[in-house]
Amino acid sequence: MKTVSPTNQTYQSLLYAYNFFNQALFDTTLPPVVFTYHRQNRVMGYASFERWVNQEKQFVDEIAINPEYFAKFPLMEICQTLVHEMCHIWQAHHGKPGRRGYHNQEWADKMISIGLMPSSSGKPGGNKTGESMMDYVLLDGKFLRSSRRLVRKGFAFPLLDRYPIFRHEVPIVAFDDNDNPIDLDNRFEVREKHAQPMSAKREDNLILAPETPELTSFETSWSDNKEPMQITAVTTRPRTKSGRVKYICKSCQTYVWAKRGLNIGCLDCELKFQEEG
Repeated sequence: MKTVSPTNQTYQSLLYAYNFFNQALFDTTLPPVVFTYHRQNRVMGYASFERWVNQEKQFVDEIAINPEYFAKFPLMEICQTLVHEMCHIWQAHHGKPGRRGYHNQEWADKMISIGLMPSSSGKPGGNKTGESMMDYVLLDGKFLRSSRRLVRKGFAFPLLDRYPIFRHEVPIVAFDDNDNPIDLDNRFEVREKHAQPMSAKREDNLILAPETPELTSFETSWSDNKEPMQITAVTTRPRTKSGRVKYICKSCQTYVWAKRGLNIGCLDCELKFQEEG
């Protein structure tokens, strides 16, 4: 009996999801891409245009996905990240991308047409264009309907990272036409009870991992217009043996490496550096 290699298993799952959403949301107009896994800190995924080239000088785009989020984040958020990147691929081949890092109106319109609402805040009321953009799921959009079909097909990632980043009791949320948050179950069907809207930061193609006041635990907030609700998130990655840690400015992303426990900051942004694990 012929067995499938672990490498083929993992990348075939991404390729399957890409082809599925390409047909369901983009009328199969997106070109083939190279998939890569990456473990860049705080980055869930990204797209890189014409990153690869063959001997015939034909260029191929790349989509990179961080597998540390697969095990403990809702499948919808993984699919949401993938489709977000696919919108960038679509615009690169069929539209006019904005300047580097900028999400223009054409990109926003495409996102809305497939059922993902761009928002600078990650919830209703945010700007739809800009440098750092989040998005949320529309209850009656194509993305949610197609994601339900994908789940019914039994889609899942065959291998999972042993040291994942995860959050406890993560709500799966979509928003209806009146901007009400709607709680979804694991098959992306509507629950009767409304959930809290998500405010975890999604920048462009990614969800930023929560701050790490300790090496193996951190918190993020999910909030409505009233009081925020704290949700504990944990990574089981072994503690680093190095005495140096990374300090980062949450605004400009400038970082330095130094010993633990320093009280340092970014003079440009007037913010204290956050210590990372």
